[in-house]
Amino acid sequence: MSKSGKFAGERVAMDRERAKVLSCGRTISEEIESIRKYGNHGMSPVLRAAVLSAHGFPKPKAKAENGIFFGCYRPFTNPFLLRDYITLLDLLSVDHTHFDREYCCGWPLIVESTGEELDRARTLSLEFNQLNLDLARQKGATTLAYCCVGCAHAAKHAFKDTADTHVYIVDLILDKIDNRRLKMKPAVIGYFEGCHTIHRELYPGTFLNWNRYRRQLDGIEGLKVVDLPKNLCCKNPAADVMEKAADLNLDKIVCTCNWCYNSLKEKTSGGLHVMSLPQLLLQCLENH
Repeated sequence: MSKSGKFAGERVAMDRERAKVLSCGRTISEEIESIRKYGNHGMSPVLRAAVLSAHGFPKPKAKAENGIFFGCYRPFTNPFLLRDYITLLDLLSVDHTHFDREYCCGWPLIVESTGEELDRARTLSLEFNQLNLDLARQKGATTLAYCCVGCAHAAKHAFKDTADTHVYIVDLILDKIDNRRLKMKPAVIGYFEGCHTIHRELYPGTFLNWNRYRRQLDGIEGLKVVDLPKNLCCKNPAADVMEKAADLNLDKIVCTCNWCYNSLKEKTSGGLHVMSLPQLLLQCLENH
């Protein structure tokens, strides 16, 4: 097995164990039943609604051009990021709505499955993503934007023929911000794109526009960007990324992938600060 193949296998194994923890001891069949009944494989919809309300999210609009899907875990792991996404969309006058109920994209089932079970998991992923598409159509949404990078890959993989209408939330933001002049106080940041290993392994042939996200940084006046190596992984181990940033005397790392953001944020120590690309864009808009 090649070095890259061995690493991909290790990375999938790590996420498989994490998915098992998140399933709280339930079997895959029980998770499937939970998704069909409640929309989520691990979290109570009552808790989800309470978390969103506690963080000041408004009630979703009845109709809008863009349907925003938060994902199963983002309301719990990244509520402040979600709030920043919505604030950005509002500042950019983007017509958007979200949903009182969503369906799991199927990623936890896919990462937990092997062999014939994997084929079944992919079929179920298509079923669940179709249910999300139906929810969006009921609200008149023609573009579905996903706040979770895993959900974005799952949807694009499920709907290959219409993949351009299923976007990562960052793409929707950049579509509206491209023509604006952005500036900030002179600063040097480290940019960590991530290795994308898990998504290439689980969703072959499905890509996000990582080059576009990186180019956006070059258009911000006052910002100098130092690229951190792409062959580093946010989970295997995250400490390597942090150590590289420290070696380069950086005090801030910016990520576009919210999985990388989570992993690095958990390992933050000292004066090193981790932020997402949308958070940086929001700072530029709010300060100027």
